[in-house]
Amino acid sequence: MKLVSAFRENLKENLGLKIGLSTGVAIFVLVLLLLGFVAAIQGDLISKFTMIQVLLVLAIVIATFSILVIAISTNLFIHRPLSRLMAAIRQAESGDLKTRARVETEDEIGQVASQFNDMLAKINELEGVKIDSERKLAAMQEELKFKAMLEEKAKIITSTNRKLEESLNELSVLYNISQALTGSIDPEELCNLLGDVIVRNVGVQDFAILLLDEETQKIEVKAARGFKQNDHVRELKFDLGEGISGKVAKTKQPIYIPDTSKDTLYLHYKGAKPEDGSFLCLPIVAKGLSLGAINFSRKAVDGFSANEIRLLTTVTGQIGIALENARLYAKTKEMTLIDELTQVYNRRHFQKILEMEFKRAKRFQRPLTLLMIDVDHFKEFNDTFGHLEGDRVLADLAEVLAANLREVDTVARYGGEEFSVILPNTPVDDALHVAHKIRELVAKMHEKHGRPAAQQVTVSIGIAAFDAETAGLEDLINHADIALYRAKSQGRNRVVLHDEEQATLRVVE
Repeated sequence: MKLVSAFRENLKENLGLKIGLSTGVAIFVLVLLLLGFVAAIQGDLISKFTMIQVLLVLAIVIATFSILVIAISTNLFIHRPLSRLMAAIRQAESGDLKTRARVETEDEIGQVASQFNDMLAKINELEGVKIDSERKLAAMQEELKFKAMLEEKAKIITSTNRKLEESLNELSVLYNISQALTGSIDPEELCNLLGDVIVRNVGVQDFAILLLDEETQKIEVKAARGFKQNDHVRELKFDLGEGISGKVAKTKQPIYIPDTSKDTLYLHYKGAKPEDGSFLCLPIVAKGLSLGAINFSRKAVDGFSANEIRLLTTVTGQIGIALENARLYAKTKEMTLIDELTQVYNRRHFQKILEMEFKRAKRFQRPLTLLMIDVDHFKEFNDTFGHLEGDRVLADLAEVLAANLREVDTVARYGGEEFSVILPNTPVDDALHVAHKIRELVAKMHEKHGRPAAQQVTVSIGIAAFDAETAGLEDLINHADIALYRAKSQGRNRVVLHDEEQATLRVVE
């Protein structure tokens, strides 16, 4: 039984055995036929002939049977399995990797079909892995693309944040400087305030503001920060066109020197700043007029970026406007304080100064002397020579007064042809000396200006001094007026002192 079972198993798994068995059956039948034919030959001829006919028919039948057996066996065991296998191969070739070949036997064709199915399964598995890998790759590519996009966005955000930070810093600098610009209306004080703010906010090593003096046409350092020789730098003056600062002030065009060691025009603040580095000079311009220049220095070569230069240019523009406004304010204020004809203080401002000096003298018990000066026969002079000549006389008189008094003294046009002089901390004897000097100089004033003797003018001067007996400011003014009136009534061209102690008037020749 085991032998039969083993044969059956071999028959299932062996295609050659199947074909051999089919062919063997046909050959076996043919052999039997031949044996029968040989046996039949040994009989009589008729019987042999009949037997031959029978055997021939039988041979034909058996041959036909053998052919059919072989054909059926070939079709069953070879053609049909191979056709199905080829169909499966073509289907798989077209892309259907899920198709499978039918495994009907366990012979070689069945094994090929089974291995084909295993191969398809592995290919399908690999295809799945491929699809999964492609999906992962696509996901990774998408992720990389998204990451690249995020990085680009991050760069944009970083750049935007940097620009925003720069803008905020610029706004902060501009705000701090604008605050400083509102801190004063005096040009020099304004320059000092700006010096502190700019050095603190802009981060320059050295800084200087130079303003143009309209009379001398020189630019003078009004504020300096960071220099080792600050005091020396503050005394510097440059002609228009001299050095970088003078050239910028003259041309109203900025100059940037990345490396001062390579520029012969740079004067190193006339030796006050021997170090090299980078230097930026910007013109201070307002309403098309040059007001001066601003200098910025750093030790580093090419130490100023384009953004910093742009910011500092904006700052300088603001400074120019502020300085021009301060100048206009000072001029306007001066117009309210200064008499236009004589260029000395007017009566209103004189009253304020006199009140301040009177309080100071009273508080500290210091001497204070007041002069009242009037041009003698001024109406007749005007009637004779005209008001234009009269105006010249008043202007010349104001010039004499200003030239022969101290800086602490105050000269004012009190009204018409009358002038007042405040002499703080001045005893009576010194005041008398001043008054006589003025009277004598005025009498010779026509000679100085080349006028004829007929245009000689004289002045009468009344003097009043503050002392412990002076009740108030009005008393001081009143006493000076009384002394002036007495000088007029006693013949003019003289000095009269109001003696408070004697309550009298004393003519001093």
